[in-house]
Amino acid sequence: MQKTNTLLFALLFIVHIVQGQNQNISNGNVFEGEPFLAVNPANPQNLVVAWMGFVLSSGVRPQIKTRSSYDGGNTWSDIVIMPHIQNTYQSADPTMAFDENGNLFLAYIDYQKDPDEGAVFLFKSVNGGLNWTGPTEIINADADGTKLPIDRPWLTINETGQHLYLTTKPAPWVPAPNRPYFCHSGDGGQSWSSWQYLDGPGHLVGNLIAAPMAAPAATGQLFFAAYPTYLFTQSIYPQYQLAKSSDFGNNFEYSEILSGTNPSGNDSAKLAYKLLVNPANDQHLVFIYPYQPAGDIDIMMTETFDQGTNWSSPVKVNDDPLGNGKMQDMIWGDFGADGDLVISWRDRRNGTEAGYADGSDFYAAYRNKDSLNFSPNIKLSDLTVDYHNILSQSGNDFMGVSLIHDTIYAVWGNTRDGSLDIWFTKKAVASGTSSTTMLLGSESLDMVVYPNPSTGIYRIEYNDTIDVDLIRIFDQKGRLVRTLENPDKQTTIDLSGFANGIYLLECSGRSGTVSRIIEKW
Repeated sequence: MQKTNTLLFALLFIVHIVQGQNQNISNGNVFEGEPFLAVNPANPQNLVVAWMGFVLSSGVRPQIKTRSSYDGGNTWSDIVIMPHIQNTYQSADPTMAFDENGNLFLAYIDYQKDPDEGAVFLFKSVNGGLNWTGPTEIINADADGTKLPIDRPWLTINETGQHLYLTTKPAPWVPAPNRPYFCHSGDGGQSWSSWQYLDGPGHLVGNLIAAPMAAPAATGQLFFAAYPTYLFTQSIYPQYQLAKSSDFGNNFEYSEILSGTNPSGNDSAKLAYKLLVNPANDQHLVFIYPYQPAGDIDIMMTETFDQGTNWSSPVKVNDDPLGNGKMQDMIWGDFGADGDLVISWRDRRNGTEAGYADGSDFYAAYRNKDSLNFSPNIKLSDLTVDYHNILSQSGNDFMGVSLIHDTIYAVWGNTRDGSLDIWFTKKAVASGTSSTTMLLGSESLDMVVYPNPSTGIYRIEYNDTIDVDLIRIFDQKGRLVRTLENPDKQTTIDLSGFANGIYLLECSGRSGTVSRIIEKW
């Protein structure tokens, strides 16, 4: 669940591209972001992408949208807009999982703030994402007092689809101490167990980690999850722990994955981590994480071949020089059906500066199931994109990658063409060549509003590409609440006297109209 950030919201263009030819097929006009990619194991040509976007006709509130492809990403369906559970709610954080029969499950948050309420809900599709049934509630915002345990609801599933698992954590603004949460369904998502804490005695998160995200994985009757801990009575070092259950979460065993692995104090870097289980060998797990072995964040990997009893020495996955000051982040990964492995990330080796605020690409590393080593890194994106300060804001925290036979499929967001865009590509691992790259969504960056969220005072700045003579602000019901005529290119607007919630800021002039979503809290 992300606090809405105006620096992340602008004109929307959903584009259908075949072999590099762009077409706008959505006619949207607000932000699209945070894509999640799922591939149908019963038909690997069936790809589905879900993301968070806006539909102004239903009010100024984000909704989840999906698109499907049935030819490996060459063409895409029309956008499916997922419903709000209540008409005052907003949606966030889509996560998906296919079972071996081609049934697709989608979970996302639908909620409101002030008063805080909502839940994580589950939907199901039997035709590859074209239609959905549901919702089924998984975990409610009131489940654990005021903790709001509905952030980052990662969904995973066993092959048959009978057993589904969900991990969540408290909302990002809930102060520590916090713990990760676990829910299980044994009937294909129709009903869900009562929630429980995922950490356990001797392996507790502790009081020093405000947002203890759990990264889940499942196969057969086995469920695994990796999560962070930092509790001096357990260890003087921060750690990653493994939770394992062979009885669908009724009982958990715990073991240490890594110790002393706090990646950095950088507040901008997207420091997610990922746990993967090999579908061809349930003894084999891979944990990928960010770490600073030599001053800058690199992508590291450790693996176990005995379900977590012993872990290998960590290896660096990105093959640019160690300690070159080039920060990597935004990790994802996937096992192929036969045990081949792909790991992907945002990479700054081709930038001109050091640290987070540098030009970036997206890269992947591939390892054949019969090899001990990764092949040379594969460049997924075809353009090094200059840094834009929108990337330091909330959102754009994850990318997605899947491995199908010898082809990598990936989705990510970056600011090429002056926009924060969602891009899709598929690339052969042998040649490293791209067979298609598609723009799925975009956001203009010609105007910024900050801080956002805010308690009521917003600074608006726009460049020479737009000529604004009127600023209007609308509430969630579409009512005009403020007007400002002939504003300066740097101006301030005050909503202190208005109710907390989401508003639409609209700037109009001879060059057209630019919209932003702003939030007051």
